[in-house]
Amino acid sequence: MKILVLNAGSSSLKFDLWETSPEAIANRSDRELAKGTIERVTSMEAALDQVFEKLSGGEVEAVGHRVVHGGERFQTSVIIDAEVEKGIEELSDLAPLHNPHNLEGIRAAQARLPNVKQVAVFDTAFHHTLPPRAYAYALPYEMLEQRDIRRYGFHGISHRYVSWRFAELHGKKRADFRLITCHLGNGCSVCAIDHGKSVDTSMGFTPLEGLVMGTRSGDVDAGAILHLILHEKMAAREVLDLLNTGSGLKGLSGVSNDMRDLLKAEADGNPRAALAVDTFCYRARKYIGAYLAAMNGADALIFTGGIGENSAEIRARICSGIEALGVAINDAANNASSHDDRRIGTAAVDVWVVPTEEELLIARDTLRCILGIPHE
Repeated sequence: MKILVLNAGSSSLKFDLWETSPEAIANRSDRELAKGTIERVTSMEAALDQVFEKLSGGEVEAVGHRVVHGGERFQTSVIIDAEVEKGIEELSDLAPLHNPHNLEGIRAAQARLPNVKQVAVFDTAFHHTLPPRAYAYALPYEMLEQRDIRRYGFHGISHRYVSWRFAELHGKKRADFRLITCHLGNGCSVCAIDHGKSVDTSMGFTPLEGLVMGTRSGDVDAGAILHLILHEKMAAREVLDLLNTGSGLKGLSGVSNDMRDLLKAEADGNPRAALAVDTFCYRARKYIGAYLAAMNGADALIFTGGIGENSAEIRARICSGIEALGVAINDAANNASSHDDRRIGTAAVDVWVVPTEEELLIARDTLRCILGIPHE
């Protein structure tokens, strides 16, 4: 089956065309036929026209969409119908930077391909195995029970893929391992996966919580937010924009949200760039330590995402100082130029780099939904 995978953002549309089948999944012989990004999108309909101009490989038989927030309702990938579309729209308040654009992509694809089945694959779905102690905030219980204020977690597609891939590389199942997966890119999160199930993750009710990110703040005392609103007289919308687009690496450094730029600026003696990089690595290291405690150890620590896959310097800094917890990097392996799955540390906790393939997982889930095959 030829499946078009779409990831619609605020000003871009990423696409990937995969050919897959149950046999291809079993043999890992899925074929990527085309991929690309349409930038400076003014309308999703026009962007999709450009996608089809670029595609080769024949007719699209199904479409899989990345959707960031599935809330309590969507705990697995689903075929999109009117009720699913309505549910995604109702969750837009929880992911205002993502869900509305994901929905635009869905509607544009429906208009272009009215007779083709469309599937929503949710970033939050993998984390529905979190136990209450991990997802509940210590707010009045009514906030959880009546308003669904809880940790949802994100990047679930990536965490699910790399944990599956690690198990495949070892000829085993994800359920055979305790893993800590670090998705480090412009958005960042860490996940504790205990014998196949997500049991804790750094992002929370929204993608703002947790690690320092490109432009997102990560963990901030709620009292500091209230101070900005009550005493600095900032509007709530201003604070939301500040936390999402003006904070993180960009806000701390005043230089860039790109780690490559910051490492160069740090080498040139910029103290704010050095602070941003140090804070980024420290926060990641702290979460890794917390998840080692939460699972009473781990079999492996896995890095993925743009920074996690490509920055040997950042991987080394994150792992420096937690040798007592069984994590140690092999410098030669870490610094080797490679884009493949690879082991970079062999202490008590294996350290690996596993490139993520979110689009492949979305294509596979789309196939599974349409054929009624259980998800892995």
